Amino acid sequence: MSRAERKARRHEEREAKQRQKEEEQRLREEEKARELAERAAAKEREAAERAERKAAKRRGGRRARREERKALRVEERLSKERQKDEERLRREEEKDRELAERAAAKEREAAERAERKAARGGRRRRAKKSARAESERRQNEPQSLDHDVVARIRQYGMTASPAEPEQPGDAEPAPQPPLTTDPNEPRDAE
Repeated sequence: MSRAERKARRHEEREAKQRQKEEEQRLREEEKARELAERAAAKEREAAERAERKAAKRRGGRRARREERKALRVEERLSKERQKDEERLRREEEKDRELAERAAAKEREAAERAERKAARGGRRRRAKKSARAESERRQNEPQSLDHDVVARIRQYGMTASPAEPEQPGDAEPAPQPPLTTDPNEPRDAE
């Protein structure tokens, strides 16, 4: 091999190495570019997904939070209304109970008053009525025999015939005991 040939071969080898280096460099750069592009695409996809999730969350989240707050307000309002209704009902029941107690107390007092009045007035009236009725009964009755006489007649079997009038000297009528209970009422004269 000649010197020129060796020189040409070295030159070719150098160029081949150079081309190979350049090719490797180009491949590395392409690989880098592809990786960078992939990373950028992945970042873009992630950013887009994140933005989409965020937007969905904002849309859904805001709406959901708004609906939740609204439902909470409605529930609180209903709870307050129920509580007010229960309080009103409790107050009405308390008022009704108090009115019933007052009415019962008034009725008891009226009944007691009427009882006392009846007991006071009734005693007087009854005493007066019974004394009056007794005196009228005594006046309307024929003269009756004393209990002792009637008992003796029953014991011994003596009976007077209805046709025979009683003899004034045989049996003296016993005086009637006074039946009045009122000390202020005058006794009948006998």
